[in-house]
Amino acid sequence: MGRLRGAKFVVPALFGLVCGCYLFGDEPKARKKSDGGADDSAQAQTSQDAQPPAEAQPTPEGEATDCPALLTGVETKARTIAAACPPVHVRGLYRIDGGTLEVEAGVQLRFEPGAVLEVGRDKPGTLKVNGTPEQPVRFVADSVSDSGGWQGVRLYAQADGSALSHVEIASAGTADQAALWIVATQVQVQGLTVRSSAGVALELAGERGVQVLGAELSGLGVVARATPAAAAGLHSLTLEPKAQVAITAGVVNATLEWPANPYRIEGLIRVEGEAMRPAQLSLTPGTSLHFLPDARIVIGGFGPGSFSASAGSLDATGVPDGVDQTISLRAAEQQQPGGWGGLHVQDQGQLTLRNVELVHGGARDEGVILAEGSASLSLDGCTFRSDLVGVELRGTGVKVESLANNAFIDVPVAIRTTPALLGALGPDNRYDARANIHLERGKVEADATWAAQAAPIIVHGDVFVDKGATLSIAPGSRLGFDPGVILGVGYYEAGTLELRGTEEAPIILEPTPPPAREPDAPAPEVQPWGGVVLGAHAVKTRFEHVHLRGTGNDAAIELRDTADATLVNVDCAGCAGATVKWGCESTIGNIGVTASDGTPTPMAAPTQCK
Repeated sequence: MGRLRGAKFVVPALFGLVCGCYLFGDEPKARKKSDGGADDSAQAQTSQDAQPPAEAQPTPEGEATDCPALLTGVETKARTIAAACPPVHVRGLYRIDGGTLEVEAGVQLRFEPGAVLEVGRDKPGTLKVNGTPEQPVRFVADSVSDSGGWQGVRLYAQADGSALSHVEIASAGTADQAALWIVATQVQVQGLTVRSSAGVALELAGERGVQVLGAELSGLGVVARATPAAAAGLHSLTLEPKAQVAITAGVVNATLEWPANPYRIEGLIRVEGEAMRPAQLSLTPGTSLHFLPDARIVIGGFGPGSFSASAGSLDATGVPDGVDQTISLRAAEQQQPGGWGGLHVQDQGQLTLRNVELVHGGARDEGVILAEGSASLSLDGCTFRSDLVGVELRGTGVKVESLANNAFIDVPVAIRTTPALLGALGPDNRYDARANIHLERGKVEADATWAAQAAPIIVHGDVFVDKGATLSIAPGSRLGFDPGVILGVGYYEAGTLELRGTEEAPIILEPTPPPAREPDAPAPEVQPWGGVVLGAHAVKTRFEHVHLRGTGNDAAIELRDTADATLVNVDCAGCAGATVKWGCESTIGNIGVTASDGTPTPMAAPTQCK
């Protein structure tokens, strides 16, 4: 009987030892821990509790005991670790495939170096962690070797339905693998604490469906990473100063809101849905986006999409009234103009920003906000600071709902636009002394009013008013024209120009001011521009209190063929030809037309009329 009893215990022990060695031999190799040490509390607890006894063996596969001494291998059935259990050790690869693991409040799992907990990799599996604020569940390193701690928790695609409540993960992860990595959907994480991770504390690698409701992530720099869609699930994060959540390149194709966190945008993000299901991405007050140099957000490119952000009001200097209500978009690395690509609104896109700060943008000499095609745009109360180019409007089809009450600070090209869209600028935008508005070559083919801006408008190409349109330029406007550039009216179809300045706020048309020069350099020569040319179809054109300067043609204002114009208190200073010249069939009314500062004559009448 003694021999039989001995065999009864020796055989299972040998079998368990062989199985344990086989399973342990398949464990992933650990990577060296970057901080070089284990979590302090985990170290202290380890010193108090002894290692598992030598005779303890892995629980046979599929067998669920309340208090296992050691977990390793593949779990295929339901297992619950009760609250009263002493610390449970995890060795090598421990995988939940075809089974479930439920951990009650207060339980501690101690992971040996290189150990990893995987859920739902090859078969459906579920992890349930039922910690409480008073009795959290702790996943900690059993010890930290020269090669690091343990590899972390990984919820694969078939781990849907897993839930982690009030769990602490310490001294886990590798340089390229998060301490808690989730690709599954329908996962809820509440009250998470991650400390002393080797790299990223938390990564949401799936598209959607993970809800993180409160997480304390220690560390500086990037402590979490998520796809653009999954970032919407990151609520109530507690981060150290200068810590960020990285958002990878990807597509937003549904309605999402990013909670208030500091985000690091690592690549191109597209916001685009389908015809019947437009995509929408919005930001919560308190959010900041930090863009890498090649990162940008494209809205409405291959499908309908919208991007919106609305923060608290800004004071007169462009600073938000409430710090917690700010929304800021800025460069992550290059703290200088052109440090990131900006927001690009395309044909099917809509952008709405209110009281948002945009800093160090405008890469590739494009606007930090670039709208083109039939994009829709609304900018109200925003601050553009140290951007290479502020707002760029391309083409004629952009729908500008509002572009008012914005501030441009240290932005040399505040706005770049076309003649058809210049009229969309509200009159109350604010500019510093460096700012200019750049106007590209183009046509005005619908009625438009150019409001006076508190910054010079630099005209880089010929502007034509045609197709029955009337262009009105408000009192106080100031336009600088590049060399040879003209303002033409009514060349091929009817066109009307109304420049109605006042004595207190005249309209000034002049050459483009020369660029800034070094203190000892000679003053650059101002190049003349082409003046205003009224074609045969120019009708009811009117100039009142208009000052022209530095034109280079025969006349600053020329009426051709049957052009019709009235001039009241118009002067040309330093012009090469007459202030006004007209043809035999033209109709002209003039009161107070003068020539000054070397302009040869105010009026040049036709000489060979029949």
